[in-house]
Amino acid sequence: MWQSKPALVFLLLAVSTAATVGKPLLTKVTKGSASTALYTAPLSAGRPLVLDLSAPAITTPCSGQTTTVTLSANSTDGSNPLSPVSFAATATCAAAPSGAVGVAGLARSSASPAQVASTQKVANSFALCLPSAGVGAAIFGGGPFFLAPPADRPAITTLLSDGVPLRQPFSGNPGYFVSATNGIAIDGTRVAVSGSGALVVGLSTTIPYAQLRSDVYRPFITAFDRAMGSSAKVAAVTPFELCYDSSKLSPTLSGYSVPQVDVMLEGGTNWTVVGGNSMAQVNSGTACFAFIQAGGGTGGAAPAVVIGGFQMENKLVVLDNDKKTLSFTPYLPARGFSCSNFNFTRAG
Repeated sequence: MWQSKPALVFLLLAVSTAATVGKPLLTKVTKGSASTALYTAPLSAGRPLVLDLSAPAITTPCSGQTTTVTLSANSTDGSNPLSPVSFAATATCAAAPSGAVGVAGLARSSASPAQVASTQKVANSFALCLPSAGVGAAIFGGGPFFLAPPADRPAITTLLSDGVPLRQPFSGNPGYFVSATNGIAIDGTRVAVSGSGALVVGLSTTIPYAQLRSDVYRPFITAFDRAMGSSAKVAAVTPFELCYDSSKLSPTLSGYSVPQVDVMLEGGTNWTVVGGNSMAQVNSGTACFAFIQAGGGTGGAAPAVVIGGFQMENKLVVLDNDKKTLSFTPYLPARGFSCSNFNFTRAG
């Protein structure tokens, strides 16, 4: 079974527009193995917390209902770490996930981003630039974000899409949701889904691959299968339904050359998934279409699509709680660089 490589990410807290502003903050984050694919940051006095877009609070094992924890990071100029920073934050008592000492809840209703924004004088927004391997980055508070080399490369925030309005929390889930008002397309052809109206799309850093509700998954997977053809098709590998002989797939800067997936969001912005975010290399000779069927019911009882960590990798994804918007870049390796190009050498 394919094993993901450990990867480092950086958590960056950017300056606010308030009269008194704080420095951006930076911390390393690690991506776990294929069995969990959780992203953790050593924010709890150097110990790892799982980054969770759906969790409503910072949590850690303790007695009682709440406790105070020390969060630690580094100030940064957007290009390098500058100096260590520590501050106190309120946490809820709960069991810790495997491999971590707690959870950094980042949901819209979460106290975590708000606590950081208020104590560090930064905006209540954040971004993730999750790596497929190596070093990546995550940003809280907005502002410019640079990848290197070369030193004169523009900030990748210049590549961000227009903001897509965030929906209200869905079915009691305090995470992040947007509307796919025009549905989903495969290579430009819209997938016919039963029912009418916009599809609700969520984001998750705690599920490894995109999940589609059953009434959306079946026509979607059928459309991709038809567009892909059968010449490279091989036996399925759990948990995926469609798998291919990767020696017969053409590699490009965008990953394998396969049909493009577009989740067509409100306002005319597309969340585009190319081969690098759609085809998971499960072993040396097999790559699988990394979309799976979600459990549960059909219709409006669950989001139509939840975009997983794999589909978010090597894209800068900005969640702005002040503006209530989502924005994101294209797949960065298609432009010759990736989330692993951040330079975390301390500036002298």
